[in-house]
Order: sequence, then structure tokens, then C-alpha cells
Amino acid sequence: MEKLLADLLQASPIGIAVLDSELRYVHINQQLASSNGLPPAAHIGRTPRDVLPEAGPGLEALMHKVMASRVAECNFEACAEIPPGSGHFTYWTASYHPRFDRQGQPCGIIAMVEDITLKKKAEQAIRASNDRIRKVLDALFTFVSVLSNDGTLQEANRAPLEQAGLELSQVQGKLFWECYWWNHDPAVQAELQQAVAQAARGQTVRYDVVVRMKNDSRMTIDFMLRPLWDEDGQISNLIASGIDITARKQNELALQISETYFREVVESTPDGLMMVDQSGTIRLINTRMEQLFGYSRRELVGEKLDHLLPADFRSQHAHNLSSFFRQPQARGMANRKPLFARHRDGTAFPCEIGLNPMHVGGELLTLACISDVSERYYAKLDLEKALQEKTVLLGEVHHRVKNNLQVISSLLNLQARTATPEVNKALLDSQNHVRSMALIHQLLYERNDFSRIPMSVYIERLSHLLRDVSTGYGNHIVFLFQRDGPEAYLELHNSIPFGLILNEIVVNACKHAFLPGQPGRLEILMHTAEQVQLQIRDNGKGCPDGVTLGNAATLGFQLLPMLTEQLKATLTLETAPGQGCCFTLTIPDLIRE
Repeated sequence: MEKLLADLLQASPIGIAVLDSELRYVHINQQLASSNGLPPAAHIGRTPRDVLPEAGPGLEALMHKVMASRVAECNFEACAEIPPGSGHFTYWTASYHPRFDRQGQPCGIIAMVEDITLKKKAEQAIRASNDRIRKVLDALFTFVSVLSNDGTLQEANRAPLEQAGLELSQVQGKLFWECYWWNHDPAVQAELQQAVAQAARGQTVRYDVVVRMKNDSRMTIDFMLRPLWDEDGQISNLIASGIDITARKQNELALQISETYFREVVESTPDGLMMVDQSGTIRLINTRMEQLFGYSRRELVGEKLDHLLPADFRSQHAHNLSSFFRQPQARGMANRKPLFARHRDGTAFPCEIGLNPMHVGGELLTLACISDVSERYYAKLDLEKALQEKTVLLGEVHHRVKNNLQVISSLLNLQARTATPEVNKALLDSQNHVRSMALIHQLLYERNDFSRIPMSVYIERLSHLLRDVSTGYGNHIVFLFQRDGPEAYLELHNSIPFGLILNEIVVNACKHAFLPGQPGRLEILMHTAEQVQLQIRDNGKGCPDGVTLGNAATLGFQLLPMLTEQLKATLTLETAPGQGCCFTLTIPDLIRE
């Protein structure tokens, strides 16, 4: 029997639960358990107040009432927030029936529950939709009314009621032509009655008519009556609407004024304006166009646009015109390559053309705005020529500076051959400084970009130079470089201090980080996620105690704080005996791409 009861409960299309005399769940099917937000097993042995803390006490009170009265409580509604605190409410229609034992005494409750949450939400949505529709209709100045097929007025928005000084109750349920607006003239009523009959047969009727408004005044409206079809293709209602023609007349007057303004603006604009159709025929030009090209208005209107183009451009123009009209969109003149047009005397002049497609009378046309840019065009050519000459000059300057620095480096190298070991190392340091500066000018010259150099390229090239000279300090050092993030760029004013900082840290590691003859590793890690951060670390013996940036015997360590300040950066040093040194250079204001 238990299995049969469980099977029956699970097969039921609605939620069913069986509770004992203590109102503990004995059986519950999946439908009701899911609606409560818990699995069936989580209900057994628990009471409604355990499962539904907020709604449970009220439901239990109703169940006690049913057991006491032995009379079922049917088709009542209940709701609860499931899960508690979620803001989501579940709604039910429920019936509680008393259970009886073999002696006829109440021994529990049979609950039959239908989840109507979706139905409730649909009803709420419909009510909200109807309210929105009513608010929208009432906000319209247009007169809108809903009629039955026989012409009985069912709904009307606020505008026609307020204009006539009426309440909806005074006209609702009356035949439309018998309402206040129309009953001032039998002819008007007859015309409206005929229009209702036509609309009921599926026709849309529109005409101008005089209606009565507040204080027996008159208003001429543009009136339309059209059928409303349902999903089955049947006419369910008639929709009547009307617009005060006074506003339309005002719009017509405004349009005439607008056309006058347009003509005045077109004629007075300093640029040439031309209206062209899809075949390339000129429809309209202004006075400035006549001045630009030397033709009269009568000579140009009706002619092809090709007439104004240089001969070598005409063959391409037809393709460009058809391509534009296939995908018409506004095209401004800014930053566009100048085109050339032809004067009446045959001379060509540079111009810029802006295009603006527009629909006029159902036809797609384009308004071209033509500006003579001869002065700017030739000034730009002069500027480009001067810029090219300046670029060549800058390249030569950087090339010569690089060569001069290389000469200095070679002189230092020659001097080092006859110097004492101590002087030799000092000369080698100076030679490295000169090489780091020469490399900057070499990169600027090679890239033909005199404003900036890629930071990672500079680090790699400088690392190669320092790797070659590291053997001069008696150690074999492996150099590693890695970049994490987009490229960063060094400008000319900050590249020199950066190169000197990097040179000093790397050379210092080559000289002091490792025991003589000991192989070592030097890593340069570049991070450019939010700001540029450079880490230079070695696996050497670390700095001696008491050595800090700016407080050391070597000149380079004393210069590092000053160079860092020039770079507007921060430099930190971390070191531990036997674990090497790690310099961290953070530069906040570098360009990243």
C-alpha cells in the first residue's frame, strides 16, 4: 500500500501531500516538494512551519481548523518567499481535506496544492501592460477610441474627453455617432455611421470632419477609422483616431518657412552645395557652386556630374557613385584625401567633398558639400616637404652623434691598452656609458623615428653589448631578458638616464656580484601591465653590509638616485648574502601600446 500510495502521488499532475495528526509530512510528491523548494526526503517528518518558516504557521492553523471542523477548506490561495530572503514568491491554490482513522476520528490532512506562480505573474504582467497602455493612450494628444463592430464606444483616451469636457461614463456604451462630439449635425452623424459600416467590413476610412468640443466650440480633425484584426483573422474591434488639423496646418506653414530657410542657407553657405541623383545627374546647386566652377545654374542643373571632373578620373567615378548608393552613409570631409575638380577653363583645383544621403519624395539623393582647399593643399605640400627635409637632417644629426660617440669609445679602448689595470677598469666603465648613449642615437637613426624607441629593443641591444664586455671583468655571465605585457617606449629626454641606470646596474653586477671565474646569471624582467617595472637581478653573492643606493664607494651607485630622479621613477634594492641582488625600477609615465 505504501508503494501504491507513493506511485499515485508521483503520477498526480498537481502537488499532493499527506500529513499526520501532528501535521508532519508522511508522504509528498515531487510536484509539491519542488514548489516548496526542497526535495521530498527533506519534508518527511517535518512540519509546514519547518519547511516554510513564514507561511507555515498560518497554514498549520488552517489545517488544525480543518481537523477540528472535519470540513475541507478548498481553493484558497497562499504564497511564500522561496527560498527565504530571495525576494522570489511562490503562489498556490490549495485544498485541505481531513483524514480519518478507522474509528472515524481526524488523524491528519490531505493537502492538494497547485502551483499558480506562473499564472499570477502572467496576470500581473497583463495588468501592468494594460496600465501602461492606458497611461500611454492618456498621454497622447491624439484622439483615440476603441469601438465594437457595431460602433459602440468601449474606451476613449483622455484627450477627446478633456477637449469636450466629458467623463468616460457619459459616452461609454453609447453608439459612437450619438456621442457629444458628433450629434451637433445629422449629416456628420450619417457620415460617421457609414464609416463604421465600412470599417466593420475591413476597410480603413479617413476624412476631415468638424466635431463639437467644450462650450459648443468646433474643431476640424483629421479622422481615421480602421479595423483591428485578431489572430484568427477576424475583426475584433474598430479603432477611431483623430488629430487636430490646426496643428497640421501649423506644420505645413512651418514646412514652408523651413523650405525658405533652407533655400537661404543653401544660397548663403560659403561652400558649394550640389544635389545629385543615383544616375549622377545634378538636381540642385547653390551660388557658390557657380563661382567655384564658372558655370551658371542653368548650364549645370540636369547635366551629369562627370562634366565637373578631370578626364582621367571620369572612368572611376561611375563605379564610385554606384558603390556609394548601394551603401549610402554620411561621409564627412575631415581627414579625407583631397580630390580634384575641373574649372570651366579646364584647370583642375583640389577640393574636399562631404556626402550626405537623404530621401526626398521617396527618392534617394545625395547632398554634396564641396570646399576649395587649394590654399591648404599647397601649404600642406610645402609643410610635408619641409618635414621631409627636417627628418633627413635629424637622421644625419643622430647618425653623426652616434659616430662621434663611437669614436670616443674607440679612443677610450685605445687608451685602455696602455693603462694600469685599475685605470683600465675605469676606462671600460666610461666606454660602457658612452656605448649606452650611442646605442640610443643608433636606434633612432635605424628606425627613422626620432621621437621614441621601443624599450625592449633597447634593453636587448644594450644587453648584447654588455654581454660582450662582461668577459673584461673576468666572469662568464649568462644574460636573460623577458617582457611581460605590451611594448613600452622611451622618449629622447628619458632614454639617456634610463640607459645609464641600466648600464650601471648591469656593469656593477658583472664587476662585483660573482667570485672571480665563477659563472653567473643576470635576469632582466620587464612588466608593463599597469606601469612599467624593470627588475634586474643576479644570483651572485649579494651586496656587502651597509651598501645602499646613493651610499657606496663607487661613483655609479652614487649617481643612481640622481638618474632615477631625472627619470621621475623609483629604484629599490633588495639583497641578501648568498642570494644576489634585485634592483626594481618603476617608471609610471611611459607610453605603452
